[in-house]
Amino acid sequence: MNKRSMILLMALFLLLGCQKETEGPTEGVLIRIENTSRYTFQDIKVSITEEKLYGTLSPRESSNYQAYSKAYRYAYIELKIRNKLYVLQPIDYFGEEELKEGKYTYQLDVEDTSSQSRRLDLTFKKD
Repeated sequence: MNKRSMILLMALFLLLGCQKETEGPTEGVLIRIENTSRYTFQDIKVSITEEKLYGTLSPRESSNYQAYSKAYRYAYIELKIRNKLYVLQPIDYFGEEELKEGKYTYQLDVEDTSSQSRRLDLTFKKD
């Protein structure tokens, strides 16, 4: 094998070895959480048809995707900021269409942690 072929072969192996592995599921209705606030979210829990735990997210950080059998543009979400519970509580999903297979992001924000309402703001995004 000549020197040029050997260099090309080594470059190919390096390129393939450096590809980012896919984290989490790759099929179905996939939802991740993005923390768009300036606060660290802890103990993140999302309940739609099943309950999924997302752990802790620092400001401007996104989680891995998690698969759901059925999902909507919003969900029951709870999390903690400085050990205080914040909840997004849907009333129902009447009139909502189920999401089709694909990747989606629930972007979560909290305006002010000094408020007694402890309200989460959700922005839905199709990825």
